[in-house]
Amino acid sequence: MSPIDTQSESVTEEPPDALELRRPDVPVTLAELAARKGEAIEILEARIEILRMLHKAALRAIAPEDVLLFKSPDEQGGQITGYLQDCGAERVRDFFGIEIFGVSAPEKILTNDPAVFHYIIRGSGRCKLTRQTIEAVEGGRSSTDDFCKDKKGAELELAVRKAARANLDGRIVRELAGLSNIPADDLRQAWEGTSKKVEQCRRGRGFGTRNERLGATSEKAPDVDPPVCPHCGTTGVYRPATDKRRAFYGCPKWESHKDKKFIVDAEQWVAKQQKADAARPTRNGGGTEAAPASGAGTEDPRGAPLMAEDVFKREPGEDG
Repeated sequence: MSPIDTQSESVTEEPPDALELRRPDVPVTLAELAARKGEAIEILEARIEILRMLHKAALRAIAPEDVLLFKSPDEQGGQITGYLQDCGAERVRDFFGIEIFGVSAPEKILTNDPAVFHYIIRGSGRCKLTRQTIEAVEGGRSSTDDFCKDKKGAELELAVRKAARANLDGRIVRELAGLSNIPADDLRQAWEGTSKKVEQCRRGRGFGTRNERLGATSEKAPDVDPPVCPHCGTTGVYRPATDKRRAFYGCPKWESHKDKKFIVDAEQWVAKQQKADAARPTRNGGGTEAAPASGAGTEDPRGAPLMAEDVFKREPGEDG
């Protein structure tokens, strides 16, 4: 063996310096940090700060229409979290340097109904920033999804396949970027100083029935025109009585004006509307009468004041 060969075998790779260890893509072990002693905390704090700033920048880039809100049951805390939809994931993909590879051909799954079918597609992804990799992720869409309405034949096939691929990409981005479940408070902080508001996001499970989330009134609502919130101009939503409170109307966008309550006793409102109808046989359709006592809220006859937070407490079985 030549002297040159002997020398090359004895050379060991130099460990990364403290500056390089601050990069979130450089692997680091507890042993390496322990060897750094006083520098270890500084290295960890630098890596955490990089990821924190990136997370906030990504949230600031998405739009309210990219997010679907979900609310846990009140007995479990009533937390509100946001689900980043596939279109929003596409906006933030480059922030994290996410690559998608090993994508399979779409697989069609048939059912007994020729008009109902599904497409599944698989792939893997890696994040160049953190060096994390996930494999064999599945994405899919169905011909019964809302975006497929009024589509037939080849147009329907293409729409479902494209949506399945978008769903695969979205699932990979959400996982690698840590954006699978976004606390509503994180969105509020990221959107502070902009025109974006959490209240502008679409609402999913936990915010009443599906029809109510789409703007319909409750099936249990009285057959009268509901009051209109004087603070934001939104039509009030009827909330049935429970064993703890009477039925009432409240603003579905109460979170946008928490300091200004809008709660109307349903029995009083219905009686007023029926009296007005009796006084004028033909309604002119010119609008809804102003709601009484809209500023300070309505006292429940049982003695407990109705709070704005009660507006979207779900009744059992109301989830759509």
